[in-house]
Amino acid sequence: MSVPELTRSEVAYLQTMHRLNESRRATSVSTLAKQFGVKLPTAIGILEKLEEKGFVTRKPWKVPKLSTRGVTLAESIMHRHRIVELYFSRILGLSHEKSCKEASKVDYLLDKTVIQKMCKALNRPSHCHHGNPIQHPNH
Repeated sequence: MSVPELTRSEVAYLQTMHRLNESRRATSVSTLAKQFGVKLPTAIGILEKLEEKGFVTRKPWKVPKLSTRGVTLAESIMHRHRIVELYFSRILGLSHEKSCKEASKVDYLLDKTVIQKMCKALNRPSHCHHGNPIQHPNH
């Protein structure tokens, strides 16, 4: 799945919601606001934009959730991120922290073909250096 036109903030929210889901933690608006160091209205604004684009579902007084489309996109973004950070770490020799930080700047912008070639160069790894599983899409 190619990544649609999203802002860096929207991508970060999708990634964070996916990570919270992976760790079985609630994705409350206050949790997201704390995570990003913003006020509740800012977090709500980004969630509203993601909802308008069909990636998040929200109901009054309920925890926002990734829609089916949002889960698919978040998984694609997380795959890209984990491959790029591993590539930066293993191939370029960046520290784990630096590779993760730098991957976050470009992971969602890279073409699918570039990600596939990076993945192949890394022998389709099963986990990132944080120990999180890498789910490879069926190409």
